[in-house]
Formats: sequence, structure tokens, C-alpha cells
Amino acid sequence: MHVPDLNYLAILVAAIVPLFVGALWYGPLFGKRWLALMETTEEEIAKGFNPLKTYGGSFLLAIASAFGLAVLLDGFSGPLHGLHAALVATIAFVIPVTHQSVAFEKRKSGLAVLNVAYNFTALLGQAILLSIWK
Repeated sequence: MHVPDLNYLAILVAAIVPLFVGALWYGPLFGKRWLALMETTEEEIAKGFNPLKTYGGSFLLAIASAFGLAVLLDGFSGPLHGLHAALVATIAFVIPVTHQSVAFEKRKSGLAVLNVAYNFTALLGQAILLSIWK
């Protein structure tokens, strides 16, 4: 069995990418649109908000996605390979899971598109970083 040679520092740094992208995406870039699609307000979101739980959990999951991408990219380098890995992950995993939230939870399709675009952007940032930092 092949054991991948992974750069664990690159994985940890790549785990920061979704947090940074999310802060921009759901803040100044599309924050108002996201709140409208969620049919809520900043005040409602702030009620009971636990930063350690929210950001800590998100960071742990971002480590998992960075690790998975690093395994997928083992033996490949360069931004085009990063783009390919991000596209595969988005099409194979993000879109099907997001579709379920639209189909079964009656989420708005506009919210799904916004979230898929965020996830693709975050995965792309992670994958490009991992594909060039070997």
C-alpha cells in the first residue's frame, strides 16, 4: 500500500484558507445576500453564537478537507492539478450534499448556489496551496 508523503505544515496552513475565504464570502462580499437568503439578521445570528465551537469546529473540518486534498494531490504538483482536485471534490461531494439540503430540507436554491460557490472557492484555495507547496 502506498503511503503518501504529506507536508503537514502545508495542510495546517491550508486549513486556514476556508476560514479566511468564509470571512470575506459571508461578510463584505455576500453577507447581505446570505442573510436575506437565510431570512435572518446579524442580530439573530449573534444570539447564542459560540466562536470557539463555531470556528474551532470549522477549523478541525478544514484540516480534514486539507488532508483529503493533500492525499488526492499526492504525486501531483502545480496549480492546474489543484484546480482539478477542487473541481472533483466540489462535483463529487459538495454538490450532492448541498442538493440534499435543497431537496429534503427545503433550502432555497440561491442559498445552495452561494454555498457551493464558497466551498469551491475555499477548496480551490486549499488545493492550489497544497499543489504548489510540496
